[in-house]
Amino acid sequence: MNFFSIKEFFYKLNTIGFILLLLPLVVFILLYFRAVGSELIVTDPQQTKALLAVIVGIFVLALTIVHWLWRIRMRKMRLMLELANKMDGYFWLVLIRNAAYAGCSMLMASGFFLTANILFTGFFVLIMLVVVGQWPRPSSFCQLLDLRGSERDMVMNDRDLPGKFPKKNPPTRK
Repeated sequence: MNFFSIKEFFYKLNTIGFILLLLPLVVFILLYFRAVGSELIVTDPQQTKALLAVIVGIFVLALTIVHWLWRIRMRKMRLMLELANKMDGYFWLVLIRNAAYAGCSMLMASGFFLTANILFTGFFVLIMLVVVGQWPRPSSFCQLLDLRGSERDMVMNDRDLPGKFPKKNPPTRK
């Protein structure tokens, strides 16, 4: 993805993050009101427990894979020399992580729709809190990518990336 400034990078990252946070919330609210007015599809307690176990298993498996991918890519990105390349890699990793959380929270919403069990709501709220807790910030970006010196200063103070804009020639004396 092309970013012309650090401010634009975090603006795009936060915009997509808010969309991926609010989409499952809207789906949950719609399914909640739909479940209130209709009959439950799964009424047997054993089936409810089995459905909860399957959805939690999918959640753990998906986030284990995402965490594994996160660690591998973070190691590679720390070795990159250009900040712009680190930002591109970080952007896609955060997008994948938030999409996985959004997908898992939609599974929790669908589990609640099928069973009306409060545990699905609890897991849904827990996932939303984890997403908010892992929200990308400039300080966490610097810490995760082990930025030092001028790169850290650029990220923390929203300065432009070097090399993205042509430098103006300094005035010459006559």
